[in-house]
Amino acid sequence: MKKNFVFKTLFVLVALVAVLFVVPSCDKVKDLAEFDVPYTLPDVHFTIDSVDYLPKTEQLLVQQTMTLNVDSIIQEHGLDGIGETQFEYIRLAVESPAWVNFSWLNSARVTVSAQGLSETQIAAIASISPDGRSVDLQLSNTDVSSTISTGSFVLKVYGDITPPLPAGTIGLLLSSKIKMTVQPV
Repeated sequence: MKKNFVFKTLFVLVALVAVLFVVPSCDKVKDLAEFDVPYTLPDVHFTIDSVDYLPKTEQLLVQQTMTLNVDSIIQEHGLDGIGETQFEYIRLAVESPAWVNFSWLNSARVTVSAQGLSETQIAAIASISPDGRSVDLQLSNTDVSSTISTGSFVLKVYGDITPPLPAGTIGLLLSSKIKMTVQPV
């Protein structure tokens, strides 16, 4: 009988110590339950025309309003809410003509904004390989959760161009993806 009592007591003590070391706080458990939800934003196809770009400083190349239904993402994944949100990649590519590369683009940057919120730079590149037809912008790892939670937000691409452009009209593509860190309910 005494032997069973010792084993039970020993088991309870070992379990208590294990709980203290394995699960030091509820925050740690929440951190373990977090996961990322990736979301590819719709591609933005746009053109630039050589007559619009005279020697100047940086210019707005495109401005696109994006809509993201955060409530539906929360509902679809059974979430409590969306935490930190960052861009995972932003890529700018030449679509047409086939022989055009980025020899005319000196630098580029991308910003995001929403109604009532200031414009925030999320990606930039200072040097672009002139022989390339696409470029991945360097991300600033900025949390944009407050911007995208409004539902609609605006992406803007700015560029520093050296005219003349190699073609009268150049077709470009902006592709991007975000990841939202979330916790289940």
